[in-house]
Amino acid sequence: MLLCNASFGQKLSSAQQIADFDTLCANLECVHPDLYLYQSRKEYENNKAQIKASLTDSISISDFYLKIAPFMAKIKDGHSMMLPPITKTLIAYAKKDGNTMPLRIKVSGDFFIVEYPVIDNSGVCEGDTILGINGIRSKDILERMYSLWGSEKGNGIKEGSVNAYWSPLLWYMYRWGESYDFTVKRGDKMEEIRMEGVPQSVALKVIKERQSKKKLESFSCSFSSDFTKATLTIRNVFQDAELKAFCDSVFKEIHRRKIKDITIDLRNNTGGSSKCVERLISYFPHPDYSLYSESQLKVSSYSKIYNRGRHPEIYSQICNLPDRELFVIKDIPVKSNLKEVNLYHGKTTILVNNKTYSGASTLAHTMKKLGIASVEGETGCPDVYFGNSLHFTLPNSKIDYYISLSKFYESTQLTK
Repeated sequence: MLLCNASFGQKLSSAQQIADFDTLCANLECVHPDLYLYQSRKEYENNKAQIKASLTDSISISDFYLKIAPFMAKIKDGHSMMLPPITKTLIAYAKKDGNTMPLRIKVSGDFFIVEYPVIDNSGVCEGDTILGINGIRSKDILERMYSLWGSEKGNGIKEGSVNAYWSPLLWYMYRWGESYDFTVKRGDKMEEIRMEGVPQSVALKVIKERQSKKKLESFSCSFSSDFTKATLTIRNVFQDAELKAFCDSVFKEIHRRKIKDITIDLRNNTGGSSKCVERLISYFPHPDYSLYSESQLKVSSYSKIYNRGRHPEIYSQICNLPDRELFVIKDIPVKSNLKEVNLYHGKTTILVNNKTYSGASTLAHTMKKLGIASVEGETGCPDVYFGNSLHFTLPNSKIDYYISLSKFYESTQLTK
């Protein structure tokens, strides 16, 4: 459990809630390039009116979050999100060493899977499936948690957010701590197991020890025993310098050993930057191409500030435009590299799943379109998606949230 970004004040008055919700809506309408792709304007306005009409009584910050996060999730933009607050009540509970769950669990679809127990002789094993907790089905618990985040396709990319916050979310939703009745499935057998909560200090000590031994590299490569195949695991596409160093080294070895069959594993890669996507493609022969047919940017004071330092060429075109205008950006094609030597010409297979998202999804789709690779699996990202998120904080609850600035259209054909 990460105790950071503490929210101030444990009760919000009706006026404070309305002020925060009005701020959220104003920023969404000012910044987001298309609030109505997955819901109509009428649906958005109806949801907005219903939430506002419900803000009549003083409630806790966590209850306020649970009320408004589903409103934002209905945008179904996997880049725009609201983060669960870490409240003073939760911090106080942790500081007094209050009890927490005796299992470390992770989300997998509609169920919780046991990563490991934090106590010995628990009767629960790593890999067991938790079908229910304290009489509530895991599926129902997760349905409520999934409703707090948006995504265009299914719950795949939501799993990472739920895994990051399941402990405080369980606390906010159910206030569980003292005891737990688990419905456990192992193989074909089901069992009801009752366990007492364990002090936070005990759980955190075990978790920290485990985490120190289980740090995955951002990029890794393995070779088959006969050195005929190589598997490159790419866990993100935002560390450009590190990705270049990795690829320079790995492709040098691939060429030296004359390896004709490689697999690029992009499963669970939630994306990054177009610069890294173009970087990886550059190791393969390609004609002129564009990652996006176009992107759209909602003009606002926020988007002007965002682009002034990062993209001065875009800033120069939008700096004098009125707010809320939709600015269309045509992608600049990446030039052909077909005349370069030392490119990889062998068989390439890309592995993806429903957690392959954003830039990682674009990478897979583009390499397939260019004829560089075949793709196995389906990504969690559609051909049109959002990105370049801006960080905001609500004034009274201090809840952090992110809103996408841009809408991207993946290119569907080769550049002529």
